Amino acid sequence: ATCSATISDLNLGIVDTLSASPANAAGEVAITCDQVAGDVTSMTVCINLGTGSGGVQGGLRLLEGGTAGLAFGLFADSAHSVPWGSHDTPALGSPLTLHLPANGGAASGRISLYGSVFAGQSSAVAASYRSTFSGPDATLIYAEGTALDCSAPAGGDFAYAAFSVNATVLANCLVVAGDIDFGRTGVVARALDASGDLDISCTPGTNYSVGLDGGLTGATDPAQRAMTSGGRAITYGLYLDPARTEGWGELAGTTVAGTGTGDTEALTIYGRVPPQVAGPGAYSDTVVVSIFYD
Repeated sequence: ATCSATISDLNLGIVDTLSASPANAAGEVAITCDQVAGDVTSMTVCINLGTGSGGVQGGLRLLEGGTAGLAFGLFADSAHSVPWGSHDTPALGSPLTLHLPANGGAASGRISLYGSVFAGQSSAVAASYRSTFSGPDATLIYAEGTALDCSAPAGGDFAYAAFSVNATVLANCLVVAGDIDFGRTGVVARALDASGDLDISCTPGTNYSVGLDGGLTGATDPAQRAMTSGGRAITYGLYLDPARTEGWGELAGTTVAGTGTGDTEALTIYGRVPPQVAGPGAYSDTVVVSIFYD
């Protein structure tokens, strides 16, 4: 018998390395065998997937790109619980065994191949990533009947396939903002100060700036924003510094600039309600945080 395989490429698309979610894709392996002996009713095919051109680090396959690789896995199931490897690299998983029914001198079958870029790789830079599989990295070992043991194949014939795994990491930023609460007060006879946390993480090498808009009233002066309660309003400001002298807005000179490292940078927004006449009520405003990056 003679067997061959075609394996579709896996395009994992745009990967958000800052999120806690993996990037997944599915492909297909198609097996065709001919010249099968007339009295043979089954073909055993061992599908071995090796390290790929990106190699292995820490027991994980890597996609090549950027300054370091992007770790990914190949699996035999959609739940990504059955890693797919080869008898030469058992640390990556076992080869997949297929028993194909043979009839009229031929046998064929199809099976899905699943790929996943693992979550939590915030150190990956923005780049295109790729790993190619060919020759020993995409090998079929096959034999007529059911006696072939895929974990230690002996006596089978060989065939080779080829496919690639691709992914793209774009410049990206993630922001998490906390509320600012000035608390409860009576007459606003003195300044009320409060602060809030702003956590930012960006892909390494990404230049960014962080701006705060003018709130629901569209204030253009960072120190003249307004919290409202019905038809009443209280003036307040948001600042870059603890002394509340540098307003934080969206215009040049009023934003915070930085360069991403993949780690979280903790910033503080300093707020102040200056002394003013204010009627009773629950006052609030909503401010949009904008991150501008290349």
